[in-house]
Amino acid sequence: MRWIVLSPFTHSEDPKWIFEYIDPKLHTVEAVPSTYYHDRSRKSSSASDWLDYFVHGFKGFLASFGRSNSTGIITAFPQLALVIALLKKLSGRKSLPLIAWCFNLGRPYQGIKGKVARFCLSSVDIFVVHSTAEIEIYSKWLNLPSSRFFFVHLSAEPPKSEPWLEEGEPYVVALGTANRDYSLLTEALVQLGYKAVIVSGKYAIEHLNAPEAISFKSDLSLDECHRLAIHSRINVIPIADIDSPSGQVTVIESMMLGVPLIATECAGTTDYIENDVDGILVKPKDVESMRNALEKLWNDKALRLNLALNAKKTATEKFTFKAASKSLLIVMNQLEIIYMKSNTK
Repeated sequence: MRWIVLSPFTHSEDPKWIFEYIDPKLHTVEAVPSTYYHDRSRKSSSASDWLDYFVHGFKGFLASFGRSNSTGIITAFPQLALVIALLKKLSGRKSLPLIAWCFNLGRPYQGIKGKVARFCLSSVDIFVVHSTAEIEIYSKWLNLPSSRFFFVHLSAEPPKSEPWLEEGEPYVVALGTANRDYSLLTEALVQLGYKAVIVSGKYAIEHLNAPEAISFKSDLSLDECHRLAIHSRINVIPIADIDSPSGQVTVIESMMLGVPLIATECAGTTDYIENDVDGILVKPKDVESMRNALEKLWNDKALRLNLALNAKKTATEKFTFKAASKSLLIVMNQLEIIYMKSNTK
């Protein structure tokens, strides 16, 4: 079967990514290149962003014409899925297989946006989500059966960086923007007096006040973030809304780097971290739980080394593109069978 791929991160006709591990004898893939860049530190998509998504999606939809009936579309990120789903719905092309990969909204749209989303997204065949909690969240929101949703661990390319090594004055690092509880983290850090660096989009940290030992940074490159992580003593991912899956990208990148990790126990972390094995999970909205975990890990080098080694092992086994491609192949095969049967009726 032939698949057209639409992703904000794909800027050439060869999508590579997880698709390079798919046997071309089974499925062939080609990308419609993106001409824009997705900024994951933004709080929400602007009108200009949505125009980019629509133009990209429309090009991908047009590319699916003139092919055999065995052509489908795979989108990455909800915005592109919504655009293709709308075009599929309006055109009446029920025979176009559509996979919404990496469907992670955080918070489902409400009001008019929610109604539009429910109208459009009913034409998606399979939603691939990156936390088990999202299956129930999106199933209820879209009024669709849970069988349309498929959990796959989020995947990433291992960062090109030297291994984790504590160097210089010890510090805690916290990376990421979406749904972070940096107020709680700074409160715990102030009580302990530890040095820390918090890297986030400006809107998530501009309201915070903290002593000089805690510094705030924005607009750093990914390489700069990785360098901060690999020389830190502890990496922390504090989550605010525990029912809104967040933080998976930072979790898997930290685990790939082999950095000792503390994270809030919530929908976005429990599918990735095994408590006290490859990371430490703390109670949500609990300063004491966060403070105790920080103090415990800060003062126990053997524990830090053990968590770091186990985290790297877990990431290698579960969070690579090669690992994700096995799940992708299952979904592709499943849809191919369904549409072949429908086309022979």
